[in-house]
Amino acid sequence: NANASTSMTCGDNQGCTLTIQDTGNGASPGLATSTPAYLIPSSNATLAAGTEGYGIRATTTPVGSGGALSIGSIYNKNGNDIGGLLIAATTLASSTAAVTGREVVTTHLAAISATTQAGSYSDTITYSCVGN
Repeated sequence: NANASTSMTCGDNQGCTLTIQDTGNGASPGLATSTPAYLIPSSNATLAAGTEGYGIRATTTPVGSGGALSIGSIYNKNGNDIGGLLIAATTLASSTAAVTGREVVTTHLAAISATTQAGSYSDTITYSCVGN
């Protein structure tokens, strides 16, 4: 697994929203390889050894000040439970008040099976923060 952290600051009293959007293979979300063309799909799941899966879970830290951040229910997971990434922008975290330096930590997890194609897999994930 790999972690990515994002700090959010928005002075708007209505808060802000952090979204996440997956590229996958261009048609479906997931980890993709081009030679041979193969996709480890992303979906809501509990990852287990020997079963393909890919997704994220997220949490907040006590860093920063102002309003609290809440994690979108799709990604508010623990352990091997993951939320599936989507081609469309999806709420990862949001606040309903101004925040300064609030932090979201995203954990990316993947599992493969015995039949997963060998290859170099990649994905592009875009994070965007906008005022509410």
